[in-house]
Amino acid sequence: MKSNNNNLLYFLTTDIAEVFVTYLQLSYHVANQITIMFVACQIFIFLSAGLHMFEHAYFRTIIVVAITC
Repeated sequence: MKSNNNNLLYFLTTDIAEVFVTYLQLSYHVANQITIMFVACQIFIFLSAGLHMFEHAYFRTIIVVAITC
């Protein structure tokens, strides 16, 4: 029996627009997460110049935990 990998992108839908909306929502969520990570890194870079070493380490830990969670 031969494995058919063409069915990996198959959606069981009842409406043709449902597939489009699913891809649209997925791209929205991915773009939202990338934007949040980018803004957090930019804020960290902007504020890190004026922080003391212990504040810098504490703030970096918070950013890393926020991005990974």
